[in-house]
Amino acid sequence: MAKLNFVEMAAGILSNLGGKDNLANVNHCATRLRVVVKDESKVNVDALKKIEGVIGVEQRNGETQVIVGQVIEDLSSAVEKQIGSISGAASDKAPEKKGVVQLFANFLQLMAGIMSPVIPSLIAAGFLTCLLLLLNLVFKLETTNSTYIILNNLAQSVFYFLPVFVAYTSARKFDTEPVLAMLLACWLLYPDWVAMASGGGYTSYFGIPTLLTTYNGAVLQIILSVFIMSKIDQWLKSVLPISVRHFLKPFLLILITSVITLTLTGPLGGLITNYIAAFIDLVRTNIPWATVPAIIIFSTTIGIFCPGFHLALIPIATTSLAAVGYDDVINIWFYACTITPGFIALAVALKTKRRSLKEIGFPAAVSALFGGISEPTVYGISYKMPTIYFCSIATSIITGFYAGIVNLKCYGFGGYSLTNILLYLGVNNDTGNFTKALIGVALMAACAFTFVFMSKWDDSVYDEEAEDGSVKKVDSAIIAAPAVGKYVKQADISDAAFASGTLGLCFGIKPSHDEILAPIDGVINSIAPTKHAITIYGHNGEQVMVHIGIDSVNIDGEAVSVGVSVGQSVKSGETIATINREFFASKNIDDTIIVALLNSKDYRKVSHDGVHHAITAEA
Repeated sequence: MAKLNFVEMAAGILSNLGGKDNLANVNHCATRLRVVVKDESKVNVDALKKIEGVIGVEQRNGETQVIVGQVIEDLSSAVEKQIGSISGAASDKAPEKKGVVQLFANFLQLMAGIMSPVIPSLIAAGFLTCLLLLLNLVFKLETTNSTYIILNNLAQSVFYFLPVFVAYTSARKFDTEPVLAMLLACWLLYPDWVAMASGGGYTSYFGIPTLLTTYNGAVLQIILSVFIMSKIDQWLKSVLPISVRHFLKPFLLILITSVITLTLTGPLGGLITNYIAAFIDLVRTNIPWATVPAIIIFSTTIGIFCPGFHLALIPIATTSLAAVGYDDVINIWFYACTITPGFIALAVALKTKRRSLKEIGFPAAVSALFGGISEPTVYGISYKMPTIYFCSIATSIITGFYAGIVNLKCYGFGGYSLTNILLYLGVNNDTGNFTKALIGVALMAACAFTFVFMSKWDDSVYDEEAEDGSVKKVDSAIIAAPAVGKYVKQADISDAAFASGTLGLCFGIKPSHDEILAPIDGVINSIAPTKHAITIYGHNGEQVMVHIGIDSVNIDGEAVSVGVSVGQSVKSGETIATINREFFASKNIDDTIIVALLNSKDYRKVSHDGVHHAITAEA
């Protein structure tokens, strides 16, 4: 790296970014030059990658990132001399943009982060539903059979207890107490509350009028409540003395949040769904052929800000089925917006070269097409790649207009998967309607494949794989220093668990700077609530923990600022946190930064490299 000609390197980078006049903003972080250009078509990514010293290039959210590693300061200095004033060092996050499109994309990413961990249970529920249909249609297993009932309970449990799952993932996302968030959700599902709320009306809670309503399957209410819980959590940390915080904070946090949930966030979610239902009824009364397209447009735009609201609209379908024998709104909406994601996922899985995306896409397609569960596609694929989301929206809207024009009807509830397509035939053998339904399926398949294969989309969010689809594997691992400072041998670490190697081979750094660095390339797996420990899973199988200080758990994260989130990809050498060393000293807390290879036993040979301040491991 010392032999790099930074003047030529900077000139080459600027030229392939479209020249000085194409630059809207230039910034840098710990490892990369971050550039916002006026015209992305002028950026030559392939040429940038070939420049000596450039490790890689990423384009995300309108920003081109030229990755160069630790030489960034030398490069940015050379760039500054050629273009004039540079914006200055930035955090390792992309510059904040407040445009509507960017805010929309950010919201999608937030929802994906909250809902993605729930996807395996949704996939399981979809396959269980397929199994039930197979047992009923092929093996004539009656719905009154105990095996059928028990399996159905297993499949439906994920939807009933969805608030509990979402509470946990929301708490992880908003950095608050996961168990207390789950307690809040369980409380809303407690049988006594369900019984009390079943009659409707109002009661009081600490003298405050409280709406009696049930929350099974609720999502929006829980996300809002946990978000507020996270803010209350931060406030309590700032006002409660450390001596009483351990036992007093959980009590106050759950008590205050419970009041806000029952009196504000819970009823707000119900109010939103009521207005949505009124809107649907208004459209259905005045322009019936446009009802399905209207609700699809709403649900795929504004409606995503209140996920789970569709559950409140199911009574519209059941009422219609009881009154006229068919439903031409809700089931048709589900039909267009559930089968479409199935074909979208299948098209993505066939087109992508990334094995991890294929492993998501194929099961998600089966789940949507045959199980009627679209969430694996929505949260696992579409929300992570907005272009794919718009492909799905376009397909659903086209299908909705088709269904509205031909007046498609569903003669039973559940006509939103291929396994239930016979519901469009009905007991009276309406072959004309059934043919319309099959044409709609063909239309969804044609549009989904056309849009996915004709559009350009970025699947780099699944960048744990190489571009040719092969998983990167090596026979050895190198775990670098987690900070700049003085090397501390494992045996000299003051904590016995680390010194003895109980947690795996490790070493420490007595930091001379406040920045905490990622010791490997990988993905953030967990962040301790007290911020004193961050685990990273490497792309080559490494399981590494960065432990910030000795007994630092006692300061409850007050002097630690974490700059990454769970699920975020990081590169070795990137800043993942910062500490206040003066605060550590004032509290007599050892600020040694320890890096441990937790799965040391998985390697044939593991040793310290005291010269380069690293751990080397051979498989």
